[in-house]
Amino acid sequence: MPPFADGLNRKDFRVANAWAVKADSSIDSVGVKVPAYFLSADIIAPNGEAVVGTWLTTEVTKPGLVYSVSPQAKKYTTWTQAGDASTRGITMETPGAKESINCVLSGRSKSPQAGVAPTTP
Repeated sequence: MPPFADGLNRKDFRVANAWAVKADSSIDSVGVKVPAYFLSADIIAPNGEAVVGTWLTTEVTKPGLVYSVSPQAKKYTTWTQAGDASTRGITMETPGAKESINCVLSGRSKSPQAGVAPTTP
């Protein structure tokens, strides 16, 4: 997550709960087609509020090319926005983008609710 956190435009925000899904599309990096992954994660404010951001990247385990795809990623990070010559046609409607968001939402911890007794397995 450090490469994505480095792109946050507020240093008091953090990134957590990341999930990647291989995109059907690829990134054209100087005439070479490279695999692309949609990576979605919670962007967490100091008060604990979180929104899901989605990026397109060439790597999920090491630094690679990174593009902001979702409105939240565009708002809260400084990464180049998808839509340039190398990512033409890639949007939140591209297969894999929404699936990565669903993974984040499903992976969130359930917070305790006041007045509700915990259940035992």
